[in-house]
Amino acid sequence: MTDDNLSKLLAGFTSDGTPLSAIIGSKLEWGVTVLTAAMISNENLSSQMTAEEMVDASINYYNVIQERLGYYEISKTHSLERLLEK
Repeated sequence: MTDDNLSKLLAGFTSDGTPLSAIIGSKLEWGVTVLTAAMISNENLSSQMTAEEMVDASINYYNVIQERLGYYEISKTHSLERLLEK
């Protein structure tokens, strides 16, 4: 494959140099979108909350999830370290 063909291939994947994250959004954006969609699909929540409230709640839940996952990863690391010490 020539350099020109490789450049065209890469340009096709990145919309002529646009970073992929700008095209598809960030991890946070996707997480909040999924959580908001779940809230919208819940009839009780969607009838009692505004769109802004759902997005704000989704952002908060996303942050809580990330924090808890961090605790889990630290705990898992400590458990592995204890196993290796034995």
